[in-house]
Amino acid sequence: MRFQLKSQVENDDMVKLHVQHALSIEIAFSTCDFKSRSVVVASLERMSMAGVRVTMEVGIDGVAIITICNPPVNSLAIPIIAGLKEKFEEAMRRDDVKAIVLTGNAGKFSGGFDINVFQNVHKTGNISILPDVSIDLVVNTIEDAKKPAVAAIEGLALGGGLELTMGCHARIAAPKAQLGLPELTLGVLPGFGGTQRLPRLVGLSKAVEMMLLSKSITSEEGKKLGLIDALVSAEELLRVSRLWALDIAERRKPWMRSLHRTDKLSSLSESREILKFARQQAKQTAPNMPQHQACIDVIEEGIVHGGYNGVLKEAKVFKELVLSDTSRGLVNVFFAQRATSKVPNVTDIGLKPRAVKKVAVIGGGLMGSGITTALILSNIYVVLKEINSEYLQRGIKMVEANVRGLVTRKKLAQDKADKAISMLKGVLDYSEFRDVDMAVIEKVPLKQKIFSEIEKACPPHCILATNTSTIDLNVVGEKTSSQDRIIGAHFFSPAHVMPLLEIVRTEKTSAQTIVDLMTVGKIIKKVPVVVGNCTGFAVNRTFFPYTQSAQLLVNLGVDVFRIDRLITSFGLPMGPFQLQDLAGYGVALAVGKEFADAFPDRTFRSPLVQLLVNNGRNGKNNGKGYYLYEKGSKPKPDPSVLPIIEECRRITNILPGGKPISVTDQEIVEMVLFPVVNEACRVMDEGVVVRASGPRHCICSWNEFPFLSAVNIAGGIVFWADTVGPNHIYTSLKKWSELYGKFYKPSRFLEERATKGIPLLQGVRILQISISTLTKL
Repeated sequence: MRFQLKSQVENDDMVKLHVQHALSIEIAFSTCDFKSRSVVVASLERMSMAGVRVTMEVGIDGVAIITICNPPVNSLAIPIIAGLKEKFEEAMRRDDVKAIVLTGNAGKFSGGFDINVFQNVHKTGNISILPDVSIDLVVNTIEDAKKPAVAAIEGLALGGGLELTMGCHARIAAPKAQLGLPELTLGVLPGFGGTQRLPRLVGLSKAVEMMLLSKSITSEEGKKLGLIDALVSAEELLRVSRLWALDIAERRKPWMRSLHRTDKLSSLSESREILKFARQQAKQTAPNMPQHQACIDVIEEGIVHGGYNGVLKEAKVFKELVLSDTSRGLVNVFFAQRATSKVPNVTDIGLKPRAVKKVAVIGGGLMGSGITTALILSNIYVVLKEINSEYLQRGIKMVEANVRGLVTRKKLAQDKADKAISMLKGVLDYSEFRDVDMAVIEKVPLKQKIFSEIEKACPPHCILATNTSTIDLNVVGEKTSSQDRIIGAHFFSPAHVMPLLEIVRTEKTSAQTIVDLMTVGKIIKKVPVVVGNCTGFAVNRTFFPYTQSAQLLVNLGVDVFRIDRLITSFGLPMGPFQLQDLAGYGVALAVGKEFADAFPDRTFRSPLVQLLVNNGRNGKNNGKGYYLYEKGSKPKPDPSVLPIIEECRRITNILPGGKPISVTDQEIVEMVLFPVVNEACRVMDEGVVVRASGPRHCICSWNEFPFLSAVNIAGGIVFWADTVGPNHIYTSLKKWSELYGKFYKPSRFLEERATKGIPLLQGVRILQISISTLTKL
């Protein structure tokens, strides 16, 4: 079986769903130096005080039940790992123990390794903080033990949690348990032996797919694949697991060591073909993410030279990856995502979110249909209103196409698709609005009028939300008397796919309204970020210099296609001009005007887009832009656009001495991205993003851009800026501002940090802001 690698962005749901999710580790605790031991001891003491523990109870049947207790997801903190080793060794010594069942407390097996430990390693650079789990615990203590162990799985077994179960001699699971190895989302690879055992249990193709895509499966699918030995009800889980363990001990069932199995592995030649195909796909979709190729290398080592050799190589490569810039950046993003759920004076005052069961969406265009899709996929009833039957049918068809697309890509089962579609009702008036809990307005020109109308039609608790990306919410709601219920729900296109939801508050928006909308965002699997009410809010505000800097370079004589080529080589999926083609020129003109009016001191006004429109071009929408778009083929640079660009240069007349500037490839990349860093600094300085530790504390992160695979900016644009060096960015911007104008003028925040030698993120609590839709810029 062959598979297609997909965007890393598409696989982030597990990371958002499980706050402490799985990371496997592979370093010897026995080699810790004194300082590392002190860190570990302090951690043990803190965790012990918090009630984090591993317990063991021995029944009269001779089965020891070892239970992981570390709420909320029984993450494998250092004390838990130490406790597991201690309890297993005790069980081996005791004559009254015949077999072992390993399970998790409170209906969850384990969400995996505690990522806080990872963060400590990144801060100290000391990898010996991490204990040896793969060899010392999983191989020596569990898999090669003289007494059998059975894993009783309920809820979830992710990352290191799943790897522990694969070290056991059988796996019994309750229905609908989540199983997966999502380590690559954090820049590493499975390190408790998962790269070796999973292929031996489910086959190489499926194992590679699960690891490289960070794709989880249910216990039902796990049973079909051979990962799970038996499916039983949650009530019967421990009883069946005990009997199974005794049957193994008494040789009535096979004593299976996963690392020794070869029956699920294909021939060496076929295995190499599978891995060759996986490498090719990884190079295309994740060209700058080293963990993908490293994972394939480690898998191949075990296929060719045996499981034990594979485990040893896994440990070596894991050490290299855990300290990589990629891992640092992605762990940074993980904690940033977690921070989005904390908003001062909103989430900390005891408010309980009200249930939102029915939502009215007004306008079924591209965004309205996408928002509707996101809602019905999460079992929320939607009333979609349009102004006439033609528009309504068009909107409903767009929603149906969105859902069908998910089915075609095997991301949604047909029965769930049918259920989602059944939760949508189209209307032409407000009669169905009497019992809605939230109304989302998508159409921009009619927002004020519609707000007044729906305030009368909807119940008094209804949230009045608008999807505007630039318009001032105070203006939108000034004619209503319910301004405490007015809020921005800024989705990113396509709304049913992109993970970020900007929640825009005004000074009058109530805390209850914010809490309710944050909850809706989580229900529909978005990352809700609360931001202030200003032009562009946080994301579009931060990234408006991206396209403007590219336009400035073109007017200084740099080739359009060279800029796009260099930006894609840097790691982005497309350059700013192809992106502008994708978004459409109407959007570019409208949004560009908003930013020019709001920030005239640092806006570069280029007539190029208007000239393209005058020439009958509208990008991908009509097949002609900077590129030519033909069905079934990739975009091709259009040489006939060059005279239009020359006309633009004559109009702006900023070529130094009438000649194009001479710049290196690196300078072009920096001249495009450094202005984004500069604006991110202003966003941080002005407190546009709300955070628990204060409104000044945020980070603008580029990790959610569609299909992003750049190591260079994994973890966020400001994170990347700190690796480049604030002083280099500051001096470069200062030089360019003197040469090419005030567009490049360094911000006060950047200047202060650079001149004092302080990293941009030092003392700043991070908050991820996705740039999932530069299509809006």
